[in-house]
This record gives sequence, structure tokens and C-alpha cells, in this order.
Amino acid sequence: MKKAVLERLARSQLELSRRLKLSWTENSVELVAGADFSYDLTRKKITACLVVFRFPELKLIEKVWAVKNISFPYISSYLAFREAPAFFAAFQKLKVVPDITLIDGNGIAHPRKMGLASFVGVILDICTVGCAKRPVFSFIPPGEKRGSYTYFFNDKKEKIGVCLRTRTEVKPIFVSPGHKIDFKKSIQLVLRCTRYRIPEPLRQAHILAKKGP
Repeated sequence: MKKAVLERLARSQLELSRRLKLSWTENSVELVAGADFSYDLTRKKITACLVVFRFPELKLIEKVWAVKNISFPYISSYLAFREAPAFFAAFQKLKVVPDITLIDGNGIAHPRKMGLASFVGVILDICTVGCAKRPVFSFIPPGEKRGSYTYFFNDKKEKIGVCLRTRTEVKPIFVSPGHKIDFKKSIQLVLRCTRYRIPEPLRQAHILAKKGP
């Protein structure tokens, strides 16, 4: 990938970051979605799976898939350009509109505050939360009890994410607001959606993305 192209894409991420809304203004949550991806590198395909759960009982009410050609290489901090097209295609298939969408990836925990969750959130103007299994920035582990958390920061000392313990004495996950939500609501929602380590909508989306449509 040419340097000039990456510079142009980085500028577009910065422009989108100016449209971020990091506050929660809604009164209630009834539908929570989860989005995850699987790859077939032999066929150069990516599959996005979106599942929608009724909240708070976490009952599955809809699942959709979209399969796209892989049209962008894997480059750190540019993942949105690789996975977003499949997400958009799957999201368009939903018959219901989720109040919040959890995405396997980062929100503002990104060098330009434009991880996949923020990228699709801003473009579609939907509420999103990024939930990553691995850290991008350095962090201090939280306490061992479920619900314990610590914030982590970028190079400018800005708060960009939460290292959150979703199960007692189990590895934490890394949560960051995507769009139209704040840290407090992101933490509350992830914990209320979690039965195991990974929030249930994301856990099911991961399983179904691997199976395919």
C-alpha cells in the first residue's frame, strides 16, 4: 500500500473523528446487536455476522450475514477499511434497528480515535461500542472481581478505553466507546450482556460468523 494512500486514509479518519459523539442521550435499551467477522484467506473472502438480542433478557431475535471480497490488506490502525464494507452489507439486511451495536474491535481506542466501532458508528450515525480481546495500548490490570476495571490512555494522556473484568479471575477485555455512548454506559451494557468472558451478542456473532450463512 502506497504511503500517499495511507496518508489520505489517515486524514479521512481524522475528519470522521471530529464527528464523534461520546455521550449517551437515550432513555432505554431494548435491542442490542453484536458484530464479528471471519476470514477465508484461500478464497479471499470476509464474512460479517450481525446478531440482535432483546435486552435485558438476551433473547436472540435476528441474525444476518454478508460475504465480501477482501479488498484491503491487513494494516495496523486501518482495519476499518478492511472490515467495514462487510459490516455495512450485513447491517443493511437487518429487519430491526438495534439501539446499541457491540463490535469485535476498538472504538476510540485507536491512534486517531477511529477504530472499527467508531468508524461504522459515525458513518451510519448509530450507537456502537468496541470490545477487543487484546490490548492496543498499555494498561494496568484491574482487580480480579467481576466488574473491576481500569482506564487506559493514549500518547496524549487522553482516556480512550477500559480494561474490564467481565468474570472473576478471568482475563479482562478492552472496551471503548464507539459513537453516541459514554464510558459509564459502555461498561454497564457490556457487563449486563456478559454471561461468560465475552458479551453474549459478540460470542454468538463469533460462532455464527465461523459457520457462515
